[in-house]
Amino acid sequence: MFDPENGRHYNSVQNLKGKMAKKQISDKKPGNRRKQAPAVAAVSLGCSKNLVDTEVMLGALATAGYAIASEPADADIIIVNTCGFISAAVDESKSVISEMAALKSSGEAGLLVVAGCLAERERSALFDEFPEIDLIVGTSSYPEIVELLETECSESFSPQNFLHDHRHPRLLATPPWTAYLKIAEGCSNRCSYCAIPSLRGAYRSRTPDSLLQEAASLAAIGVRELILVAQDTTRYGTDLKIRNALPALLNRLSDIDGIHWIRLMYAYPERVNKQLAEAIAGIPKVCSYLDIPIQHIDDKILTAMNRRGGSDAVRRAVALLKENVPGICLRTTVLVGFPGETDSQFNRLLRFMEETEFDRLGAFAYSPEPGTPASVLPRQISESVKNERVKAIMELQSEISLKKNRELVGRELEIIVECEKISIAREVGISKRKKTYGAGRSYRDAPEIDGLIYFTGVAAAGDFARVIIQDAEEYDLYGKIIK
Repeated sequence: MFDPENGRHYNSVQNLKGKMAKKQISDKKPGNRRKQAPAVAAVSLGCSKNLVDTEVMLGALATAGYAIASEPADADIIIVNTCGFISAAVDESKSVISEMAALKSSGEAGLLVVAGCLAERERSALFDEFPEIDLIVGTSSYPEIVELLETECSESFSPQNFLHDHRHPRLLATPPWTAYLKIAEGCSNRCSYCAIPSLRGAYRSRTPDSLLQEAASLAAIGVRELILVAQDTTRYGTDLKIRNALPALLNRLSDIDGIHWIRLMYAYPERVNKQLAEAIAGIPKVCSYLDIPIQHIDDKILTAMNRRGGSDAVRRAVALLKENVPGICLRTTVLVGFPGETDSQFNRLLRFMEETEFDRLGAFAYSPEPGTPASVLPRQISESVKNERVKAIMELQSEISLKKNRELVGRELEIIVECEKISIAREVGISKRKKTYGAGRSYRDAPEIDGLIYFTGVAAAGDFARVIIQDAEEYDLYGKIIK
């Protein structure tokens, strides 16, 4: 949900903060002219890349004069930007659509728009399941949201693969000090379990100049942390025939005044090279942090997944980063229960986790996605076995995470303050007691997916501060502000 108020306009970027008063609009059809602007609310599901798409839609609508509401119940138009990556994401998307459809049926909203990957994947079939939907927008049609609403169109699936750039307005839905910078769209990796290439098209990079212009606009409105995202950030620039494009981009982004941290997500193991490691280690503004989804370590499973480079690429990337980037924090993702995965192959993954000790790790159970090669493979794994394997992975990672967090006790870390006051219940003996802390993130913590550092002392939200770590839990740390 978005919580907007009093946006500040700088070039093509607008920042949202605070709360907007409830809008009362008598005419619910945006295609009709009226004295008061219709209000739009958006629910963005799935990944940060999808969030950027939502911000672009809201930017276009705000530019056209639409108001932005903080709650769907306060809006004339509700946009649900869906995720369709795995079955759990599909279920969540449909649950939210159902919830928003109920708001429309009750008369609290006038129009219901469904956009994003699930919209692209199921298309007109969504009308049968949710007749309350007024407009379905594919993954390359969302920049046309104003025209689609004004012409009262029912669906749009552009045959042209859209690529967002610095000329498209955005309404930031993140805290004002952090923003995602989508450096590319689509994917060309063709992993056998993934539908993203069919939903988003082939990989296409934005130009360095476009990214630099957008990053400068973001810095001008107070963004201090840039998070670079794409389906595969390490492929950046290959389609533009730019050699070592990602390290070069990191260097140029670091020259922008006002940007303090640059964080890199979603690196493909085979493409992690010495130049990238040197850029992470050598550019002060680049966080010593990398999200490098490995998916598995067994070569037969990786081959069936169509993951290039196999286990050698995974081991080489991890070793390269640990050897060349002091203090590197590595996050990864693993996919368990892939068709044909044996107990022996799964145990091989567990042993690799024990050896490598990733700082952060997420585990997902494989789900057969329609239209993907893996969905028709023999020897599909039962849901109960998949769930057991996810549980075993996360129990092991919890132990690893606690061990690594305890190693940070006594260390001093720089944080970006996310919240000035939050009440946390912590165990004291056999009971729990609430205490008020501030909360922030270090270079080791990406927003919303990693842990927080809770601190005592005073620091303003959006500022950088230094904290000495005093205590550790599995995923969070506790400390105090150093004066």
